[in-house]
Amino acid sequence: MKKVLLSVFVLVASVISLSAQTAEEVINKYVTAIGGADKWSKIQSLKVEGQIEVQGIAIPFTMQAVHMKGMRVDAEFQGSKIIDITTPTKGWSQNPLMGKTSLEAITEDELKTKLDELDVQDEFVNYKEKGSTVEYLGKEEEEGTAYHKLKLVTKNGNEKVYFFDLTTGLIYKEESTVKQQGQEMKQAVKYLDYQTLENGIKMAFKSDMGMMMMVTKKVTINPTIDAAIFSGN
Repeated sequence: MKKVLLSVFVLVASVISLSAQTAEEVINKYVTAIGGADKWSKIQSLKVEGQIEVQGIAIPFTMQAVHMKGMRVDAEFQGSKIIDITTPTKGWSQNPLMGKTSLEAITEDELKTKLDELDVQDEFVNYKEKGSTVEYLGKEEEEGTAYHKLKLVTKNGNEKVYFFDLTTGLIYKEESTVKQQGQEMKQAVKYLDYQTLENGIKMAFKSDMGMMMMVTKKVTINPTIDAAIFSGN
């Protein structure tokens, strides 16, 4: 009996070890594909300009973020200003299309799901130091292409499943469950049109969310950003 238990233990340990090894291989290949940890670790702020395309309408937006300190998104649609602000302790949103005509504080649950967005250095770069864990979920085929699947759990307790292209190593899709207005919603984002920036990092310039597409037009690395824009005033 003891020999049987030992054999089972060795088998389980081997599977866990193999899974961990495979996860590390997938992550290392991905981080190398997007430019390497050294280049990403030097990014302390980002400014992204682009547009959200939905039902033939293009809505311009600007995203400004300081690593782990604050993020702000500004957009405008038919004269209505849309604002979204996130900091480590508070968040605010304004969206007249949703009945919010002025900046209103978001709930703790909503803030929790957005805290990971404050990391501008990519969630897989130095993920262990950031307090995140990963689990290899095997391979899955979609539209005739096979992908590695990994689950990432951040220190904030947020879970996401990522699909990595076996050939390029890049992320093809991300799946998550988010809370909006007290309800849980499943969300899938496909990352397309990867481009290499002047400092050697690579980013997806298109994010397909099904009903809408976010298109990046310009990325500025390490711009000077006034922290006052994250005040919510």
